[in-house]
Amino acid sequence: MFEKIRNKYLYNKTQVVVLNKQGTVIKSDDLLFNVPKKTSISNFHPFFETIISLIDLEYNEFTFSCIHIDVNNIKKTVDVIFNSGSSNENPFLILIDFTEHYNNFQSIAQEKNESVLSFHLSELKNQQLESEKNFKNKFLANVSHDLKTPIWGLKFFLNFLEKTNLTDDQLDYVKTLKDTTTHIHHLVQDLLDLSKIESGQMNIVKEKFSLSEGLTNLLSIIKPKVEEKNIEFKVNIQDKITDQLIGDKIRLNQILINLLDNSIKFTKKGTITFEISVESFGETFIALKFIVKDTGTGFSSSQKSDVFQSFKKLHNSRKIEGLGLGLSIVSNLVELMNGKIDYQTEVGKGTTFEVILPFEIAK
Repeated sequence: MFEKIRNKYLYNKTQVVVLNKQGTVIKSDDLLFNVPKKTSISNFHPFFETIISLIDLEYNEFTFSCIHIDVNNIKKTVDVIFNSGSSNENPFLILIDFTEHYNNFQSIAQEKNESVLSFHLSELKNQQLESEKNFKNKFLANVSHDLKTPIWGLKFFLNFLEKTNLTDDQLDYVKTLKDTTTHIHHLVQDLLDLSKIESGQMNIVKEKFSLSEGLTNLLSIIKPKVEEKNIEFKVNIQDKITDQLIGDKIRLNQILINLLDNSIKFTKKGTITFEISVESFGETFIALKFIVKDTGTGFSSSQKSDVFQSFKKLHNSRKIEGLGLGLSIVSNLVELMNGKIDYQTEVGKGTTFEVILPFEIAK
């Protein structure tokens, strides 16, 4: 009698499906549904596509309630218990027929189940993204540090070699090597800065500095680059801007050099304009607006969302060097300095970047 009761009320209401680690059906008793062997469980019903993403989580068990399955004219509402197994045990599914029980609660239970499932998948994706981000930052930081030592050694050797008795051709070769080494050094520094920013290790320093002195040094770096490409360079600085400020002069310089280098890179002919003006001010603070405008290639509006993404190059030309990190670093530094950045662009007509940064006024 005991077995008779079990068979009537339990045996015919429960189905066991055994899977492998790829989600392929190995065995099924088919008491509720005919589940084809040697096929992916996701082919049996769309719901089970989510099961595939949970298989890698060993020793975990999930219960999904009120799942509506309609296959080959068999309609049932079941609870699904999924066990991800382990390295020595296959994952398996248990389908429990609760059709009659759920008839009155179908819509409510379905909504709840989908919400729970979405939450689990969202948590898993967030964990995976965080893990990938941490690995990338650690990798970039380690590689960048390991590369900096041989690069400095190479630069020292080239500077020493340049002072020896060389022919004109040999001097040209040394200059080419120095330019290449400098370019590599900039790429490595960008990688290091990106890893610091994304890992939260980039600190903004507040110290007293002279704006005019910083601009003089900046222009001494930029002007030779502009002259080399035979581009007109205009500088417009508003009169009587407070000179003694408190802020991070190194990061300000990094932002401006990146924006100006970007304009030089994408401008073959025409004009690059660099402007500074006062956006707002008070007794103890001043907000400065920095504008970098060029007549370069510009880019399409469909690419606007990509401008500040890491490793995203807006131009696929092999003639344009770089990793696509400059604008991403600029955007992150502006945010760290509590500033704002915006831009306007048009293909073939150029791009204008506008940065607003707040500073304290030094007493």
